[in-house]
Amino acid sequence: MGTYIPNTHSKEVNPMALIRKNLYLTFFFSLILLLSFSHLVLLQKEERQMSQIHIEKGDTLWTMAESFSGDTPHQEWIKEIMDENGLSTPHLIAGQTIKIPREDLKFAPDDTIQLAGDSE
Repeated sequence: MGTYIPNTHSKEVNPMALIRKNLYLTFFFSLILLLSFSHLVLLQKEERQMSQIHIEKGDTLWTMAESFSGDTPHQEWIKEIMDENGLSTPHLIAGQTIKIPREDLKFAPDDTIQLAGDSE
């Protein structure tokens, strides 16, 4: 009879032994996974602060976009506002109130500032 040589290629790997052997790597990847998950949860909970804007005669979403959209393209800003307010058309009615993101108010024109060519 020949000498018995165990088959090491089909040896089963015990997952717990592997985890214990590489405990620091297991801890590191668990920490990364936990931090990533908590970041995603916090991002979903973050709600935009909204302000109410009273619509006056002659107001349109396009003229409002010119005043409030900042660097956002007008069409994109209008679509966001329509989605936020549940509007099916871009038409506004005087007396209506719509919500716009509060951070967009920083782009609102300031009527108290008079420029040299603005004299009446």
